[in-house]
Amino acid sequence: MSGVIDVGVVGAGPAGLAAALAATDLGCEVTLIDTGHGPGGQRYHQSLRFPGRRPAGQAAPDHLPPGLARIRQVQLGRYLAATTVSRAERGPDGVITLWVGGPEGGAETTVEVRTVVLAPGSAELVLPFPGWDLPGVTAAGAAQALLRGQGVTVGRRALVAGSGPRLFPVAAELAEAGVDVVAVLEARAGAEAGREQVPRSEQVPVRAGSAVVACEGSDRVERAVIAELDEDWRPVPGSHRVVAVDAVHLSFGFAPRLEVPRALGCAEGQDPSWPAAAVACGDDLGTSVPGVFAAGEVTGVGGADAAQWQGDLAGASAARYLGRLDPAAYEARTRAPRTRLADAARGATWNDEPRPLPPGWLDWLDPGTVVCRCQETRWAEIGAAIAGGARDLGAVAAVTGAGTGYCQGRVCGPALRSAISAAVSAAPVGDSA
Repeated sequence: MSGVIDVGVVGAGPAGLAAALAATDLGCEVTLIDTGHGPGGQRYHQSLRFPGRRPAGQAAPDHLPPGLARIRQVQLGRYLAATTVSRAERGPDGVITLWVGGPEGGAETTVEVRTVVLAPGSAELVLPFPGWDLPGVTAAGAAQALLRGQGVTVGRRALVAGSGPRLFPVAAELAEAGVDVVAVLEARAGAEAGREQVPRSEQVPVRAGSAVVACEGSDRVERAVIAELDEDWRPVPGSHRVVAVDAVHLSFGFAPRLEVPRALGCAEGQDPSWPAAAVACGDDLGTSVPGVFAAGEVTGVGGADAAQWQGDLAGASAARYLGRLDPAAYEARTRAPRTRLADAARGATWNDEPRPLPPGWLDWLDPGTVVCRCQETRWAEIGAAIAGGARDLGAVAAVTGAGTGYCQGRVCGPALRSAISAAVSAAPVGDSA
C-alpha cells in the first residue's frame, strides 16, 4: 500500500466503528482494519449459527444499533477485513506505520497513517487448573465463535463455567444448537443475572458459587471435577463431584488486547481490582504517544454502549489532531458523546464492570498444573521463582519464561499477575519486563 492516509482505526467493534464513522464524517480519509470477516466485533459479529436461516456469505452483522448500522452506507477509504496488525511504529516525522497481514500467512504489507485510533477490544480471561490444557477445554468465546462461524460445536455434552457476562449467552447458543449443556457454573455466589437468556432453563441448571476445578481424560476431556466455592473461591471440602462431559467452556471476564498499544509505546494504567493493565488515556482519549488515540475495552471501559461513545469521541479527537476541527468546533462536536459516555458509565451493569478475582482460585492448582501453555511452565516453577525473590511478572518471566512464548502472555498474563499478586500478598502486579 502506498500513500499516507489520515486515520487508521484498528478494530471494528462498537468503538472502532464509531471512531471510523466520526472521523469520516469530519472529512478524514479512514482505513479500518479488523481481524474479523465482517464488522461488529465480539459484541455484534455475524451469526452463522443456523445455516439456511440467512443468505450464505452475508457479511452484515446482526443487530447493529442505529448509530453504527450506517457503516454499511458510508464510503470508507479502505476496509481491511480478516487482517491482523502484527507490528506498529511511529516515525520521527510523526507518521505511524502499521504492518498488516491476512489470516492465510500471505505477504505482509504496511499501512501508513497520520493518526490512529486503537480499538482492538479485549481477550477472554481464563484461569488455569489441572487439565485445562486438555483438548475439548476452550474459552467460552472460542466455542461461540466456532459455532457462529462454522456451525459446529466442540462436543455434545458440555459445561459452561467461570464468571461474568459471557457465560449465559454462550450456554444459550450451545443449547439452541442441540448441545446438552449440563450446567452453567458461575463462581460468584448469588450471581445469576442473565440466566433467563438460557432457553429451556429447566433443562440447563445454573449453579452459583460453583466452578470446574479440574478436568480429566486421556486424549481429550472426559470428566470435569466440580466443587462448591466459599466467598474467596476456595473449594468447599467434601463438595467435589465428577461429571462426564466432552467439552468445557470457560470465561472469567476480559482483558484488554495490548499488543499494538505496547508496540507504539503507549503508557498503561492498572486497576487495583483487576489483574489486567489497560491503555492510559487523557480526557480526549489521547494516549501518551502523539497522534495515537484509544477507545473501548482496550482502555478498560466496560460495555458496548460506553465503547461506542468512546469511539465517537476518539474519532473526533483524531480529526482535531489533523486540524479538521478548531477548538470551539471540537468542543461542540464532542459535547454529546461526552454526555452519553457519562450516562453509560452511570448505567453500567454487573456484566459491564470487572470485579476482583478472589485469591482462593489458587487452591485449584497443583504443582504440575501448566500455567503458561506456550512455554509449558508449571505452577511449581512459578512458585519457585516467587520463593527465590521474583515479585512481579517481568521477574517471573525472566526466571521461568512464562508469558514469553507465541501468544506473548495474552492467555496466561492476567492469570499470572493475579497469581503472583496473591502469592506475594502485594498490590496487583505490573509489567516490569
